[in-house]
Amino acid sequence: MCEIECARILPATWLWSPVQQVVWVTGAAGGLGKCIAAELAAKGCHVAVCDINFDLAVTTSKEIANKYGVKSKAYKVDVTKYDEIVELNEKLTHDIGAATILVNNAGLLTHTDQLNPTVPEIELMVKVNYLSHFLTNRVFLPNMKQAKRGHIVAICSITGLLTVTRSEPYCSAKTAVRTLMRVLRAELRLYGITGIGVTTVYPPFLTTHAGMVKNVRNSGYAKLYPLLKGEKMAQRIVHGMLRGEVEIGVPGFVMIVYRFIAILPSIVQDGFAHALAALKNY
Repeated sequence: MCEIECARILPATWLWSPVQQVVWVTGAAGGLGKCIAAELAAKGCHVAVCDINFDLAVTTSKEIANKYGVKSKAYKVDVTKYDEIVELNEKLTHDIGAATILVNNAGLLTHTDQLNPTVPEIELMVKVNYLSHFLTNRVFLPNMKQAKRGHIVAICSITGLLTVTRSEPYCSAKTAVRTLMRVLRAELRLYGITGIGVTTVYPPFLTTHAGMVKNVRNSGYAKLYPLLKGEKMAQRIVHGMLRGEVEIGVPGFVMIVYRFIAILPSIVQDGFAHALAALKNY
């Protein structure tokens, strides 16, 4: 919890200013997305609240505008459909301005049967949790290149670092996001494109994970590390963005554990995954 508290108390040494920039946050009607949108609005950003749940997005947008005095508007979009993202980018540019900050937060974890999800469920999870990042990056990155500034944030997951059993579609999609963002960083550098930050976030289970909280609290995971509130996580994310951090892991020791495991023989890594599965126990 210490790093979360430090991020809240200590002022960031800003490498760039978010003031007056337009941010596009997916899955922003509620949960962690709403918390990130509010935190960026508090820093002076104008916010596009994007979600498949339009009614809730409208409510959230009004709350942000009233509380922080910034421009905020709700948009309904299916982040798995490229044409809808392109259309939204055009609408947003006309309504508020070209978005130069992109937060890919939308995520999905749904199984009718955790051990044997249906094919449509697998397809949807891969599209929402991975493909949407690829599509939104492709649409909004030109805005940033033209403005010669910007930031892309991918909300990944702790499961993008550690092997988690009984979560094949979710875990593999989040691992793909980690690779996508690393390739993006490398390509920006290769082509000499500066002023555009790239941050990948690996959050733990949060109290905002509706439908999962009860299961997680009953598992061994909650004994290892307590569930965090979305507001705390959002503060840590924005703090890291402004400091130019390329990867944010919470709790911090997860990044160390991940890098240590990566150098071990495969048989040892498999043993660790088995031990983690026993701890998970749900």
